[in-house]
Amino acid sequence: MPVVTLIIPVYNAEKYLRRCLDSVMEQDFLDMEVLLLDDGSSDGSLEICRGYEEKDLRFHVISKENTGVSDTRNLGIRLAKGKYLQFMDSDDWLTKDAVESMVTAAEREQCDLVIADFYRVKKDRYVEKRHIRRKTVMSREEFAMEMAKKPADYYYGVMWNKLYRREIVGQHGISCDTSMNWCEDFLFNLEYIRYADRFLALQKPAYYYMKRKGSLVATEAVSVDTVRVKLELLERYKSLYQSMGLYEEHKLKINSYIVAIARDGGAGRMNPRKRKLSPEDVIPEEERIRYQHVEHTFAPVYDEWSSILILGTFPSVKSREQNFYYGHPQNRFWKVLARLTGEELPGTVEEKKAMLLKHHIAVWDVVQSCDIIGSSDSSIKNVVPADIPGILKDSRISRIFANGEKAYKLYRKYSEEQTGIKAVKLPSSSPANAVFSLDRLAETWGALICDE
Repeated sequence: MPVVTLIIPVYNAEKYLRRCLDSVMEQDFLDMEVLLLDDGSSDGSLEICRGYEEKDLRFHVISKENTGVSDTRNLGIRLAKGKYLQFMDSDDWLTKDAVESMVTAAEREQCDLVIADFYRVKKDRYVEKRHIRRKTVMSREEFAMEMAKKPADYYYGVMWNKLYRREIVGQHGISCDTSMNWCEDFLFNLEYIRYADRFLALQKPAYYYMKRKGSLVATEAVSVDTVRVKLELLERYKSLYQSMGLYEEHKLKINSYIVAIARDGGAGRMNPRKRKLSPEDVIPEEERIRYQHVEHTFAPVYDEWSSILILGTFPSVKSREQNFYYGHPQNRFWKVLARLTGEELPGTVEEKKAMLLKHHIAVWDVVQSCDIIGSSDSSIKNVVPADIPGILKDSRISRIFANGEKAYKLYRKYSEEQTGIKAVKLPSSSPANAVFSLDRLAETWGALICDE
């Protein structure tokens, strides 16, 4: 039985789906199943899902006729085998250690519900959304008192920033209301809270939420009988708080829900603490998916004294433009190596080569040529691997490191058998790996590379 079942309904999401599934594939937590439930998509979403199913044994694709997100989630719940349930929307994405962080917290504290902060994304900017700052386990009553402060906040209402215990869902027949196309997440959560005893707020973001024009929530929220939905939700709120004897104390805040707008904290202007997304995560609405066949055009950096080899996947668009490794200005590769070697941060290609060779470090990529969309590692197909055994013969390389999950997996698939050397996986230096600060990245790389 897997520890976690991650349920992802998919409907006509081909523009955003690879970013979503890349973030899942890059999770270090292995003991999980990922249910990709294609809800009758008419674009290329199902084909994309099938591609990920081939690459990662954790992924399982279910194709079904279009019945809506609630019914699709319910199917996922019925098929789930995990101890815990986690949910995603197909146009959003996870932080690097989202699953591991939530499961670790749930197991350590024996929690029935873990709730995490999240990033609210608007175009190419994002801001952290949080609410509960209490770090200790809460009872049902204590959690309800926190929720009463902002009863209409997305932090409490949505399903995708939470980890649920599947046993509770199954025992009490909790499901998404298929008669609603808006706020069905709120109803699911209100019902679940009734039966959960131990709650924990994870003090870190686990999810990137992107609300976009034309999305399911944006279009359906204006097409339903809003007053009817709000009235039903209000009754459910009242019932929950009455069952705990807390309604009279909080009835003004609870009753105010009837006129409140479900708040994700991102309406209107984003606050001054907003940050800019990595360009790798920004997908223009007008982008059309196109493959191109690309050859690796620059040589590996090494000499006869090189003793370790750090492998990337394939050069990004920026690196190909500059004709050298890690050319994106936000990639932390050169900053990390400068820290580890005690050198000044190199600026030119020659300075970078000199630093590598001085410290007996070789750099190359796993892939020599492939079909790829832009810089998207997840889109790579028709791979011709680089001749890594060739440079091993001409150097003293005895240890190989893979820069990120994708490089690690490609190396294992295409090169490990030929080299006879098992690679060590390093956390990616990509700016998309926002969970790892520069300090944490340098510390982790240093520990792994210096570990004899």
